Amino acid sequence: MSSTDVTINQLTLATTTVVLILLCIAFTLGIIGLFLNIIVFTRPALCREPCSFYFLSSTYFNLFVVLIVIPVRILSNSFNIDLGYYNVGICKVEYFAFYSIRTISCWLITLACIDRYIHSSAKSHIRRLSSLKIAKITSGIIIILIPIL
Repeated sequence: MSSTDVTINQLTLATTTVVLILLCIAFTLGIIGLFLNIIVFTRPALCREPCSFYFLSSTYFNLFVVLIVIPVRILSNSFNIDLGYYNVGICKVEYFAFYSIRTISCWLITLACIDRYIHSSAKSHIRRLSSLKIAKITSGIIIILIPIL
């Protein structure tokens, strides 16, 4: 083996190790943070707020990302265990599910920002649009619409 091959192998091993460590840190901190989100957003004082509903819904989708997506990435990047590599159907479902879930989570946070903007409006008829009922309807629309698109 030439020295170039040895260097490439060492860099590949170092990259794989760094990615494994970073994914494990993201997994651990993600679980802690998301469970703290669940504790905070399910408190009685916040349960009735529409933005809290958006954030809690986003937290549940992010929990899927942390508990499913990150372990799958750890297995595929660090241990070369990737079912999508051998089966095109699994690859397509995996790609679709992983990116749809992330997109839904981002849109729910965007809806929370829009809700806060509406809630702080000086006009009362606009402020009335900030309600838990509308939050549930818009969340449902996003959850149904994103996978279709």
